[in-house]
Amino acid sequence: TEVLTGGFEMGNVKYTEPNTLDVAFDVIADITMSAAACQYGGFTLPRVDTILAPYAEKSYKKYFDEYCGIISEYDIEPDLSRAHAYANRKVRRDFEQGFQAWEMRFNTVGSSRGDYPFISVSLGLDTSRFGLMATETALRVRAVGQGDPGKKKPVLFPKLTFLYDEALHGENAPYEYLFDIALECSSKAMYPDFLSLTGEGYI
Repeated sequence: TEVLTGGFEMGNVKYTEPNTLDVAFDVIADITMSAAACQYGGFTLPRVDTILAPYAEKSYKKYFDEYCGIISEYDIEPDLSRAHAYANRKVRRDFEQGFQAWEMRFNTVGSSRGDYPFISVSLGLDTSRFGLMATETALRVRAVGQGDPGKKKPVLFPKLTFLYDEALHGENAPYEYLFDIALECSSKAMYPDFLSLTGEGYI
């Protein structure tokens, strides 16, 4: 989050802070590929749900205003519930396309050494509406896989790690459903791995 906030320089190019979710996905992919190419071993994107949530909020506001603007052109009072549904649907689609793009890029673009960088992503703890949407969408995209219809296969990278907290994801906890989605994904795609943050010595 600190890298994106306020912008940064990379390779003599000034990156401004993203104003939308789709741009945030692109910029994070650029940073990841550049950093992974400069080292051996793995590269981790920690808590991407928390990193992406603010940019999803920006996209939501953009789509909400877009809907209201289009409706107002016809001298119709905007229906705010429909504007919300429209913006939510568009943000969810941006999440789907963003995670699909990461899967394609991280599994097809080799590093300068000729190998594919071992990239890991952790998620599961952000309970904001877009943090939850990020985690759920990443898991569902991974479970479906990549490829032609009827021949889709799960990819290897980025490796997914689900951060489990019993107070959040345990039985009858408010986000137990998210853990269920993670289990379903794991049964189809090998990942996510599970890291428990609950219990003495675990954190």
